[in-house]
Amino acid sequence: MKTLEFCRFALGICAVTVMLGACGSRSGNGAVLPPPTDAGKVLSHHHSFFYTGKEQRFTVPAGVKWIGVVARGGGGADSGSNGELGGLGGRVHALIPVTPGQTLAVYVGGGGSGTNGGFNGGGDSGTSYSCNCTSGGGGGASDVRQGGDRLPDRVLVAGGGGGAGGGFAYVLGGEGGKGGGSTGGSGGNGASYGGYPVAGGGSGGAQSAGGSGGVGSNCHYYSGYSGDNGTLLNGGAGGQGGSSRGTGPGGGGGGGGHYGGGGGGAGSTYATYCYVAGGGGGGGSSYIEPKAKSFRGWQGWKNAVGDGLIVISW
Repeated sequence: MKTLEFCRFALGICAVTVMLGACGSRSGNGAVLPPPTDAGKVLSHHHSFFYTGKEQRFTVPAGVKWIGVVARGGGGADSGSNGELGGLGGRVHALIPVTPGQTLAVYVGGGGSGTNGGFNGGGDSGTSYSCNCTSGGGGGASDVRQGGDRLPDRVLVAGGGGGAGGGFAYVLGGEGGKGGGSTGGSGGNGASYGGYPVAGGGSGGAQSAGGSGGVGSNCHYYSGYSGDNGTLLNGGAGGQGGSSRGTGPGGGGGGGGHYGGGGGGAGSTYATYCYVAGGGGGGGSSYIEPKAKSFRGWQGWKNAVGDGLIVISW
C-alpha cells in the first residue's frame, strides 16, 4: 500500500509517496472508518454513507464550521477467467470548511461488478469474444460536493480501482491499477504466449487529465482494440476483443476519480499460434480542495474492495 501526503499550491495539489508495509486482506467492506481529528481531538459525531447508486445528502448541523470526511473509492472487479485481481480503491481523509445549514451532495462509488463499471465513474470492461475470458469493470469514485451537485463542485474525491483484464488458462490478464493518490496506479499488461506483442494496461488518472488507454495486442493479424482514455470523473472503457474469428479477451475498465483511469487494451488469439491476455484498467485519481486541513490520502487502501464508503464527522 502507498500512503500519500498531499501538498497544496495555488493551482492544485501534489503528493509525496512513502512506501509502507504490505496490507493483507482483500475481504470486508468495513462499515465504519476512523474519523479524522481536529487538533488531536476525535470528532464526537459521525454519519456513515453507504453505496446506494444515487446522490445522497448531508445537512451541516447548526454551529458547525468544519467537518471531517473519510472517503474510500470502489474497487475494480476481478476477472471472470483466472480471477485476476481488480485494483483496490483509494482512501482520503480531510477537514473541510462548511457553513451551518448548508447541504452537501454525497456520492458513494460502486464497486465494479462483472464487466460493468461501478456507479460514479467506473468504466465498463471490454467484451470478450471466442473465449471464456471475461474482464472486469472499474470501480466508481466516492466524492463530496459543496455548493451544488455538478462535477466542479467536488471538494474531496477518493479514486476507484481499475478492473482486471481477461486471460486464458495459463496466460494471465493484467491486474487493475490501484485507485487514489494524485495519480492513480497503472493497470498491468496482459501476458503473451508465442512472442506476440502484449496488451497494455491503462494508465492512472491524474490531477488535470484522464489516464491513457492501453494499446491493444496484435496476434497473427487479429488485433484487439485499445482501451479508451479516462476523462473528468469517468474511467475509460476497456478495449473490445473484436468481432472477427480468433480474437480474444477484453481489457479491464478504468476506475473513476477526480480524473478516471484509462481502460486496458484488449488481448487476442488465433488458433493455437498465440494467446495474448487483456490489460488491466488504470486507477482513478483522488483530490482534496485547497482550503482543507489535516488532509491525507492513500493509493490502494488495504480493504477497499467492492463498494466505497464515506463517513462525515463533526
